[in-house]
Amino acid sequence: MDKCLLLCLLLFSAYSHVSAHYYPSKNTLVSSVTKNAILPIFTFTLNTNEEYFIHIAGPYLVRSCNDGLPRPIIPCGSSTCALTRRVSPHQCPPTQNTIINGRCACQATAFEPFQRLCSSNQYTYGDFSMSSLNPRSPSLTLNNVKYLCIPKPFLIDFPPGVLGLAGLAPTALAAWNQLTPPRLGLEKKFALCLPSDTNKGAIFFGGGPYKLGNTDARSMLTYTQLIKNPRRLNNYFLGLKGISVNGEKILLAQNAFDFDGKGDGGVTLSSVTPFTTLRSDIYKVFTKAFSKATSDIPRVNSTTPLEFCFKSTGRFQVPRIDLKFADGKIWKVVTANSMTKVSDDVACLAFLNGGDAAAHAVVIGMHQMENTLLEFDVGRSAFGFSCSLGLVNASCGDFQTKP
Repeated sequence: MDKCLLLCLLLFSAYSHVSAHYYPSKNTLVSSVTKNAILPIFTFTLNTNEEYFIHIAGPYLVRSCNDGLPRPIIPCGSSTCALTRRVSPHQCPPTQNTIINGRCACQATAFEPFQRLCSSNQYTYGDFSMSSLNPRSPSLTLNNVKYLCIPKPFLIDFPPGVLGLAGLAPTALAAWNQLTPPRLGLEKKFALCLPSDTNKGAIFFGGGPYKLGNTDARSMLTYTQLIKNPRRLNNYFLGLKGISVNGEKILLAQNAFDFDGKGDGGVTLSSVTPFTTLRSDIYKVFTKAFSKATSDIPRVNSTTPLEFCFKSTGRFQVPRIDLKFADGKIWKVVTANSMTKVSDDVACLAFLNGGDAAAHAVVIGMHQMENTLLEFDVGRSAFGFSCSLGLVNASCGDFQTKP
């Protein structure tokens, strides 16, 4: 039996006897997560029926507001306004404040990653509510949550019902930080499980337990360190040191995953990038090793933008891909996350060539994160990841999202 599968089964079974009734009541905020059928995004719910798309590199909460109503002013000289400048998207020009009723009102800028548009508008605050796992308080309202108020044209291509963007970057104004106030006894962390199909996933704010049946799925997490990049404050970075295919480490330059002097490079995660993207020098060596390891599987014509496609029949399996971190921890990428089905009998390698001038050495995309529990423990600068839940006959839809 594969060691990855054995470890997951042992952890899963070791805790499966614990009844959910023994979990302490916490105010952990929770929502189901939906995979959108129109855009490559995942959404969750705030304010009972407002859908926000998950952007783990977004610096703050962005809400569509085109009603013309006046909103509270955050002064230009406030510490909050200064924070917006520190994390303003690097793709956008500097933000200019505005005057509202004779007062200098803070403005902030958002970057919409699909149309690649920048838009500035009033930075304000209001009340937001979210479901809780505490049966005594199944819904909690948080006051004075700061958000960027953007007119609808900025979100014109968003699917119906998607009202805004929930930025979950490692910044003070991000949604996760504002939704985990100390007065509620919540930890400075969030966890998500992105569904691989039309089933629901889950997102948690403030710590566990993450109830997967009668199991606390925290027992399944392996932790590695989050790396800081002072030139890219809105991204989470991981200390990747090597990639293996079928147990063999591919030969790359010693500094292949390092930052350069401008802050480019490094290994980050993205919830708006469909497939993991590798800089050309890494991609070429990686795909050469993968091609060699799959030489006995019939190849078929490529499907743009996916280059390596195979005939997939029966119980289709390819060699495992391992991402090894500096602390020795290994993220094991199994077939369900390394390959994507493009037809009933064709599957393609779900990794893309980012080109020679890619901003990052590796961007771990949505497909590789699907059906896996991921915890961003920002307070401890730690990143937790489980094995693929399919290995234990579970899915993201099995998480408890109601008290």
